[in-house]
Amino acid sequence: MRPILVLTGRDDLTADAVVEELTGRGEKVVRYDTADFPTRSRLAVSLTADGWTGTLANSRTLRLETVKSVWWRRPNEFATPESWPGHARALAVSEARSGLLGVLGSLPIHWINHPAHDAAANYKPRQLAVAARAGLDVPRTIITSDPEQARRFMGSDRVVYKGLGGGVLGPGRSRQFLPVALVSADQVDEGVSGTAHLFQENVPKAFEVRLTVIGRRMFPVAIHAGSDAARLDWRTDYRSLAYEPVPLPEQVRTGVRTLMDELGLFFGALDFAVTPDGRWKFFEVNPNGQWHWIAVKAGIPLVTAMADALQGAAE
Repeated sequence: MRPILVLTGRDDLTADAVVEELTGRGEKVVRYDTADFPTRSRLAVSLTADGWTGTLANSRTLRLETVKSVWWRRPNEFATPESWPGHARALAVSEARSGLLGVLGSLPIHWINHPAHDAAANYKPRQLAVAARAGLDVPRTIITSDPEQARRFMGSDRVVYKGLGGGVLGPGRSRQFLPVALVSADQVDEGVSGTAHLFQENVPKAFEVRLTVIGRRMFPVAIHAGSDAARLDWRTDYRSLAYEPVPLPEQVRTGVRTLMDELGLFFGALDFAVTPDGRWKFFEVNPNGQWHWIAVKAGIPLVTAMADALQGAAE
């Protein structure tokens, strides 16, 4: 039996649910965290005419050429001994990433998502541009380090300020993000020139939508915010939220399909706002977003859809 490889950390409830589903179907699943390399596992592969063959071994041994699909879920950073000098640790992590991910990424099998596509799609300016070309309705947006351009964009309106990246690792390796905020021109000073900033029109919302895409299957769920904080950014107040599946307009479905294809993504968690007059405004796609909580809250079959995809039963 060809195994399914799940790359994620040990504390991942989403992966737990999918692994349980696959195991119940009789599949062989190997779960591996890149944090175990190189200190707690070993890679031994050789190049052949068919590509890399060999093993990745920790408490169990996996022959890489036998793997039939890979889920790039949420693996942790490579780990090296803390006693090593800082430059040696940095070099070892760089070589580990290039070596292990280079070998895994070269395997001619089904990925959800391939890490190279995942990384490239995480650039928010790229996904916004692709979404606009795909015919999705993208809010009026600028990216600037010029205070005067920022003021001109805002005019007399308050606009939304968002971080461009995925945050940084803070104390205790917890990820820290720039909060979403409403800002006005009188708040802009020369500090804007210190880096790139994303400003976007403040879209009026009837509700928001989390659209989870797994291959050709799309699962749209309305998110109704019950507090002022959640109406600006629903991630700030989960307790106030209510969920319900909603129909997906065909024009949005077509644009999303084009977006996913151009970004090379099989899976994505997309965020939209639906305006009071019914327009779907695209905000972003997270190539590796969380989704198990919304499957439970809205009663949608994301676990079975992901298991189908990893088995090769759905494209």
